[in-house]
Amino acid sequence: MIHKLSLELSKEHPSYLWAKRQSDSVNALGHIGTHIDCYTASPKESEYELEAELIRCFNGMPEINEIEKRNIRGKALILYTDVLNKFEYGTKEYGEANTFLSETVLDYILSLEPKFILIDSCGIGNHGDEHIRFDKKCETNGCFVVENIFMNQTIAELITNIRIKIDISNPSTGKPCQVYAIAKS
Repeated sequence: MIHKLSLELSKEHPSYLWAKRQSDSVNALGHIGTHIDCYTASPKESEYELEAELIRCFNGMPEINEIEKRNIRGKALILYTDVLNKFEYGTKEYGEANTFLSETVLDYILSLEPKFILIDSCGIGNHGDEHIRFDKKCETNGCFVVENIFMNQTIAELITNIRIKIDISNPSTGKPCQVYAIAKS
């Protein structure tokens, strides 16, 4: 069974309207909805299918002890925070939800060599400089962060693989993508 995890934003959605009003609207449009930030590197392929490893982050972001026994090498690590289910995408509450990894935990995750980190929020680093620095650190380590995926408990229980389709030709530093969960029937 396949479940779509990427967000579809209408041209009337406040985030879409905001992006269109920006002086660099092409770049801004790449950074709304489900996307990958690509500041220094981009994924080499336009489509990936990988095994998924999911961590529930309902009571805060994971610490090293919650990751150390997991085999995530070459996989898609999903950080399921439930933020998108609690708050509407693009709202103040959604943007202010603390779904940010500590740098020590991020370094540890990257040492385990996942191919992608997916999160159902606006990112793994705090807004601004830290957000960009964390994304660049991931890119340097051959890992990319997919932001703003939709995840729910039913999908989380059954997910085995992730399929990611990336618009790598998009000129924005935000590459829109479509994400699908492949789940046990």
